[in-house]
Order: sequence, then C-alpha cells, then structure tokens
Amino acid sequence: MKADVMTEVCPYCRTKFVPQDEPVVCEGCGTSHHADCYAENGGCTIFGCSKAPGDEPKLSVSTPDLAAVQATPPAAVVGTRLPPPPPPGAAVSPSGTQELRDAANRVVPSIFGGFAGQDAVAPIEQAEVREPKHRTSYIILGALLGAFGAHNFYAGYYKKAGIQLAITLLTLGLGSPMSWMWAVIDICTIDRDSRGVQFES
Repeated sequence: MKADVMTEVCPYCRTKFVPQDEPVVCEGCGTSHHADCYAENGGCTIFGCSKAPGDEPKLSVSTPDLAAVQATPPAAVVGTRLPPPPPPGAAVSPSGTQELRDAANRVVPSIFGGFAGQDAVAPIEQAEVREPKHRTSYIILGALLGAFGAHNFYAGYYKKAGIQLAITLLTLGLGSPMSWMWAVIDICTIDRDSRGVQFES
C-alpha cells in the first residue's frame, strides 16, 4: 500500500512526503511514516496503535540505594570534598553533623562565585559589615549646604536630597529657606543613614 506522497505528513518528523520517499504504512492504523522515522521510533508513532513501541520500564530507586550513593561535588567546587554519607541505619554523631554543615557552607557559596578551598562564608559576612557615617559631617553638611540636600546625599537618602535640590534650583534660590529649614529638621531628628546604620559620633 503506497500513500499519496504529495499531501501526507509524517507524524514523527512533521515533514511532508516527497516523490522519492517510500513511506512505510503502519499495519495497525494505516498511518504513513518515513521508513527511517518508523525505524527510529521502533514502530508507529500514533498513540494507542497496536504497532506502537511499548512503554519504557520505569526506574525505581529504594531508600538504601540512595543512601549508599556518595555525593559527587559539582565541577565548580573541585578541591572541596564532602565527607562520605554514613552507612544506612548508622547514627550520625554531632561532630559528623557539624562536619557536614561546614562542608555545605564551603560548597554552596562557592557555586555562586566563591573560590574552592577558601571559607566562602567570610566574604558574605564582610559584605554585611558597613562603615558608619560620621554624625558631625552630616550636621555640618546640613547646616551649610542643607538647601542643596548635601547632608542627605551623604547619608544615602537620594530621593529626599533630590527633592531639596530641586526646590532650591527650580525656584532660583527663592525656595532655599524652605529646603534649609527642612535640612535643620533632618539633622535634629535623623540619626541613621539610609542603610539603617547608626551615625558614628
């Protein structure tokens, strides 16, 4: 049985048949396929057809099998070795638990840019340490250049500083007393920078 090669489409590769093709017609449902598509699929591609290949066997893994597999460190952390997992049913000592935690602290940050073999937790802690701003500098800037928002630029309050600067510049200096009074209120009430770090005396 030969298919009409100019109109039919192979259901496996979704391309039309050309006159040179010798389509294979499925004996189960009568659907035409390219010969190589039929062979590659191992039978008909139509769902439910009796000539379709059987389902692949499902893979089942038991808990002891999972526990017996030793974790392999990712390529990004070559040189950092995880301790082997305990045998199934064995109790983990507190020192072993701490060893696993230490290894995880070295491995996980190094995936995101740390270096293997170094304590990758340290750069994260160092990033959290922020140098406090000086309250004296904040007060001097507010008293002398508060109309331009200089004190708020210094403390990181950029939106507030931009508004103060805009009031002064857009009114050609006529609104500067209002910005300056606002600055005086700021230097009397604000004791932290925009990151929440308290000013240093």
